Amino acid sequence: MLISFGQRIEIDRLEREFRGNFSSRKAYEMSQKMIQLDSTYYVGHFYEANYRFYRASDKRGYESAIKSLVKAIDLLEKDFPRQLKRTTNINVYINTYIFQRKYAFLIYLLSQSYEYVEQPGEAINIVRRLQKRNFVCNFGVNAYSHISWIYLRNRMYSPEKYAFLKPTIEENLEMASKYADSIKDSDRYNQQYLNNWWPDFAKDALLSYYHYKNIIYSHQIKLDSAEYFSKQLEKYDRLSYNNYGNLQFIQAKFNEAENSYETARSNDNYEDKSIKEFDYMQSAIEIFRNNIDASKTIINKSISNLGNAPGFGWNNIALSRAYYYAGDLKKSKEYRDKAANFKEIHIGSTWGEVSYNRNTLLFKYLYHKKSIKEIKFRDDNYWYKPKKLYDISKHHFKQENAHLLLTSELSADPERFIGYYNLFASENNLFFDEIWELIKFFNSEYFIEIFEKKLQSDERERIHKYFNYFIGQFQLEDGDYDLAITSLQGVLNDEFLDPVNEKLLIARTHEALYKAYSEKDDAESANEHLLAFYANFPQLIPYSELTMKFNLNIVNSNLTEAQEAIIEDLKDCKIDWVENDATWPTLTVNLTSKDDEPILVYQLDQGGDTRFEGRLNIKDVEHPGQLVAFKIFGIDSDSE
Repeated sequence: MLISFGQRIEIDRLEREFRGNFSSRKAYEMSQKMIQLDSTYYVGHFYEANYRFYRASDKRGYESAIKSLVKAIDLLEKDFPRQLKRTTNINVYINTYIFQRKYAFLIYLLSQSYEYVEQPGEAINIVRRLQKRNFVCNFGVNAYSHISWIYLRNRMYSPEKYAFLKPTIEENLEMASKYADSIKDSDRYNQQYLNNWWPDFAKDALLSYYHYKNIIYSHQIKLDSAEYFSKQLEKYDRLSYNNYGNLQFIQAKFNEAENSYETARSNDNYEDKSIKEFDYMQSAIEIFRNNIDASKTIINKSISNLGNAPGFGWNNIALSRAYYYAGDLKKSKEYRDKAANFKEIHIGSTWGEVSYNRNTLLFKYLYHKKSIKEIKFRDDNYWYKPKKLYDISKHHFKQENAHLLLTSELSADPERFIGYYNLFASENNLFFDEIWELIKFFNSEYFIEIFEKKLQSDERERIHKYFNYFIGQFQLEDGDYDLAITSLQGVLNDEFLDPVNEKLLIARTHEALYKAYSEKDDAESANEHLLAFYANFPQLIPYSELTMKFNLNIVNSNLTEAQEAIIEDLKDCKIDWVENDATWPTLTVNLTSKDDEPILVYQLDQGGDTRFEGRLNIKDVEHPGQLVAFKIFGIDSDSE
């Protein structure tokens, strides 16, 4: 096909005059006009490729971008081979660098696209294609950086899945580290030219080296090294505050982690459609604090900013978690189902498909497990009601199936040692309370030994209380109640225990201590821990094995038949109702009406303070007594 230079001149003019961003409809329309003028010229395909890449939000979108990117690269190589050769002659370079810059940019987008559609081997091949050209400047696209990242991100897989990988995680991490080491010297032959021609890129290799070594050392929990490389990046204003927040998080330095996540958020305009780890992780910190509304707000804002782009699935997992700890199982299931039905693309993160699927499966398991508890809480006499027993059996069957899948997956997961068994790790997006649900039915002797060794070897002092908590829980499971009490009291007496940020840990520890003291027939101590459990995280109690005690004060002296049914509905809940016992909180209920509408006013007082109170229009509420029972645990839950 003959080249029409007149048409190419027109295309070049359109490019020079274009004002806008690559993801705009204007860019796409211009690309189509260029391709119509001359489909053999790379420029139209360059703009179409950029448009498709920046508009992509799923696998099909990136596969479409790949076709346009390959076309643009092939045409650029075909028509401009001389411009894509290395030169150190500044007079020649002035006329060729724009082609090299576009080429490097296309290579970067193509390698990213291959990663996003789970073709990391092709991503490696394409960056090596750029590497072989040996340009003076690759404009931030460093082959060693990409390959290091790809080995790190895919470390858990074997050569059977991706041929370039090594057989073990340790070997793949070693490869990631070796490629990261190679970054540092990758520009040594070009440094004099970069210093003079491209000062903005002069330190790019060095800073990229710092960045990837920081990620790898954080993953390996080599804290001093990770901190060193973080400080080096900070000197040049290139520190990833998201990654630094994760480094603080895995040390249980939650305030420091939150500060970093806030900085990361303020630096992010959400134009890059990918999982925002800082949102996901900070929402977890708010759950640890029992600040569930704040957790939801963070994620809802993230969804508002990202929409249905990559990251949407992870955000729905985070919302499922928030509603789970809020005690709203229906909402938790709703968001977990959204995540399970969303084809997440894991962009800009080492979080991958394995952990994503495990999250959704775990919350499926927890939903069915806690739904059984909810049925029993709503009606303490469930055991002689056939429908309730049938519903329990359905949940039990689904719970067991999910649990079987979880345990088989976990036992086959080579990363369980560096991830889950460390409780806090950079790749862990399940948290300690959920990890306990994963491993609680495994061999207790085995895990006690693991966590006792970690107490001796792990330098993260703030994590030691979590190891003690797990040891105490396993000792409790074994019936070693005195040992369990010693371990669990060690959690509460830990010098690093944070009563603001670690309410979930504190509540779970009191829950376990209640069980231990109950088994020892020490009712006084058991009751102290039940009250402390309620004080720190009341939403957990209806879904636990524990039964909370309340005094009940009915204001009304003469109840109608309908009002009596409401009170009976309340009394039938799994609550131990006591009389005139100042040890326990008091629930006051007043059944009245306003404008001929039935109203229920409730108030829960404890130690002279009002803990929960509210006013409910109960006209169309099926089980208002049950609704009140949930509300005095801080739970907004619909009745059956």
